[in-house]
Amino acid sequence: MKNFQFNEKALVGVDFERGLITDILYEELCLTKGQAPIFAVKLRDRMGKTQIVKSTECNFVSFEDGFAKYTSSYFDAILSVKEKNNALNFRFKVKNKTDKLLEWVELAPFSVDKKLKDEGGKGEIVYPYNEGCLVTNMAYRESMPFKYVEPEYPSKNTFSIFPNMVFAQFIAYGVYGKGIYLGMHDNERTTKHVDFCYCNDSIKVFMRTFCNVSYGQDYEMPFDCVMKVYEGDWYNACDIYNEWFVNNLPNGLKRIDESNDLPKWYGESPLIVAYPLRGDCDTNVKPNGMYPYKNALPYLEEIASKTQSKVMGLLMHWEGTAPWAPPYSWPPYGGEREFSLFTEELHSKDMLVGLYCSGMGWTIQSNVDTTYNCEQKFKQLNIKNCLCANSNGEIESIICTSQRKGYDMCPASEKTKEILKTEFDTICKNNVDYLQALDQNHGGNAYFCYSDKHGHPPAPGKWQQEETNKLLSAIDKNGVLFGCESSASEPFLAQLRFSDNRFQLNYYVGTPIPIYSYLYHEYVNNFMGNQICAMLEKKDDNFTMRVAYSFTAGDMLTVVLGKDGNMLYSWCDYIQPIEKNLDKETTLTFIKNLNSWRQNGGKNFLHLGKMIKPIKVHCGKEKFLLEDMKTYFTPDSVLTSAYEYNGERVQFIVNYNLKEVEISFDKKYDLYLDSQLKNSVKSVNNATIAPLSAIMIKLD
Repeated sequence: MKNFQFNEKALVGVDFERGLITDILYEELCLTKGQAPIFAVKLRDRMGKTQIVKSTECNFVSFEDGFAKYTSSYFDAILSVKEKNNALNFRFKVKNKTDKLLEWVELAPFSVDKKLKDEGGKGEIVYPYNEGCLVTNMAYRESMPFKYVEPEYPSKNTFSIFPNMVFAQFIAYGVYGKGIYLGMHDNERTTKHVDFCYCNDSIKVFMRTFCNVSYGQDYEMPFDCVMKVYEGDWYNACDIYNEWFVNNLPNGLKRIDESNDLPKWYGESPLIVAYPLRGDCDTNVKPNGMYPYKNALPYLEEIASKTQSKVMGLLMHWEGTAPWAPPYSWPPYGGEREFSLFTEELHSKDMLVGLYCSGMGWTIQSNVDTTYNCEQKFKQLNIKNCLCANSNGEIESIICTSQRKGYDMCPASEKTKEILKTEFDTICKNNVDYLQALDQNHGGNAYFCYSDKHGHPPAPGKWQQEETNKLLSAIDKNGVLFGCESSASEPFLAQLRFSDNRFQLNYYVGTPIPIYSYLYHEYVNNFMGNQICAMLEKKDDNFTMRVAYSFTAGDMLTVVLGKDGNMLYSWCDYIQPIEKNLDKETTLTFIKNLNSWRQNGGKNFLHLGKMIKPIKVHCGKEKFLLEDMKTYFTPDSVLTSAYEYNGERVQFIVNYNLKEVEISFDKKYDLYLDSQLKNSVKSVNNATIAPLSAIMIKLD
C-alpha cells in the first residue's frame, strides 16, 4: 500500500499488490470504495471474441522507483506512477504473450458514490460530451436514450467516444467545491472511451485508450494519464486540461484572429436559416412549398430585414439523389441550372448558401425516396471492400436506419477517399459557402472498423482521425467552410471550422454546460444547429432560452423554417415532425437584439475572445418540463457568460423571457445597455433587463 500526495490536503492511496486504487481524499471529497482495478486490458481475437483482464486478476511482481510490474498468462505489464506538478502521472507498457490484439487499456479509474447530488448524493460529473454536460442524476441518465453503452461494432453515433461525441480527453468529479480530474494528455489524439457507469454499489469514472496495434503486438503508452485534484467547479476542472491543450494544439490549428484562410462572412455573424427543400421531416419528400428554390427568397429576405443580419440559407433535402442517402448527393434536386440561379440570386442579395450532407456512409436503398437504389453500383464498384467491418469481416450499420439501408465507409480505404473527394469537390465548385459535410459523423471522426484489409491496425485507434484528416485535406474546398454534426472534436478543429452544434441533446444526459466554448472558442466558431430533439416542452420561451444559451456560448444563431415560412420550435423529434410553430415577431425580435451584440459592441469577444469564468449573477428561476421524464428543468431567469480579448474582459447577461428580470451582483460594475455601447450605467450592483434583450458588463 502506498499513499501519493497531491498537496498538503489531498492524497490517493494505491494498493499495488491487490491492483486497486483504494481511496482518494481531499477534504469533502472522500472516495473510499476501493473497487476500481488500477488497470484493465481488453484483448480481441481474429473472430472478434473478446476478454477483459484486470489488474486484480494479474500477479503482482514488484514496485520499485515508481514502476509496478505485473504478469499474467496473457501479458506482462509495467505500470509507471510518477508524482509531478501536484499530479499523479500514469503510463502503461504491455508485452503481449498471445496472438490476440490488445484493443484498449483502461487506466486509473476511480469509484464514487452510487448517487449524485440531485438524487440524494453529493457529487457531480463534468463530462465533455456534445459541447459539455454536468451530470447530477445517474438514474436519470440511465433512463434516457443516451445511457451507458459499451461501444462496439457497429458504431452508434451517440457512443461516448473521443473524438466523436466526446470532444476532449478528460473527465472529472466534484463534491462541494473539491474535485478529482482524470485526463489523457495525448497529442496524437487517438481514439478513447471516456465515460462513467454503475459498478457494484458505486459509479466508476474511467478513461480507456485504444492501442492502435495489430494481432500479437506489444503496446507502450506514449502519453501521460493525469490524475489531479482541483478546487472550484467545472471551470476549474477544465483549466487543468486547457493548460495542457494550449501547449499541444492539434495540427494546423490557429486562433481565429491569426487565421488568414477564413471567409469574410465568418466574422459577420450570419443568421443560419435551416429548411428542407421538400418534406417536413427526415422520412418523407412530400411537397412543402419551398420548391422551386426561389420560393424561399421572400422568407429569407424578410428574416434578413427584420433581424438586420446577413442570412445563410442552409438547405436540407436538396439532394437530387435522395435525402440523407450518402455518399452521392449531386446534382441538386431540380438540376444544376435551377440551383445555380438560386445561389446567384442569394449572393446578389448579400446572402449565403449552405448545404447539409450525410457523412461517410454508403446507401444501398433510400427509405425516404424509394426510387433511389444503388444495389447494382454497390456490386459493380465492389464497395464492400471499403466499408467498416467487424473482425470476422461482417458488415453492418445502425446509423439512420429509418432513412436508409446502408453501411459506414472506412476513411483508410483509398476507394472511400476517392469517392468522397469526388463528391465534395463537385459540390464545392458550385457556388456554395458552407457544407455540413459530416452529418452523422458526430464530432467529425470515422466509426469503428476492425478490418485487416484497409491498411490500418484492425481495431479503432489514432488511424481513424489521421485518415479522416487526410481525406479532409485532400478535398478542393474552393473557399467553402466545412463542418460536422455536433461540435467538431479536437483533432478536426483546424479542418471543420463551422459545425452544427447540438447542445440540447445533453438534456438526455444532464445539464448542458459550455465546456467546448470554454476550451476552444478563440479557435473556432460554430452555429446553433437545427435543434433536433429539443427535449423540453414546446413553448416559445423554451426556444428563446435555447437561443440565449447558444448566444452566451459564442455560437451563431439559427432558425428553422417549415411550411409556408413558419418558424419551427426545432427540426424534429428523432424522426417525428414538429407541429409547434413559433411566434415569428418574438423570434425575430430576439434574434435581432442578440445578433446586434455579435455585430457591434460585443463582436471582438463573441467572435474572437476566450471564454472565461463569469462572475455570479443573482436572479430568479424559470421552469420547463422535461417531456420524456415528466420532471422539470429549472434554469436561471437569465443566462450569462464572460469573455476576454486583448486584455479586456466583459460579461453578457441575457433575458430570454417575455418579462423584465431583476438581477444583482456581489460588487459594482459598469453596465452597457445597448449593443452600440451608447447607453451605459456606471458602478451599479443591480439592474433590470428588458424582455428579450441582453446587457454587457465590464469586468475588472
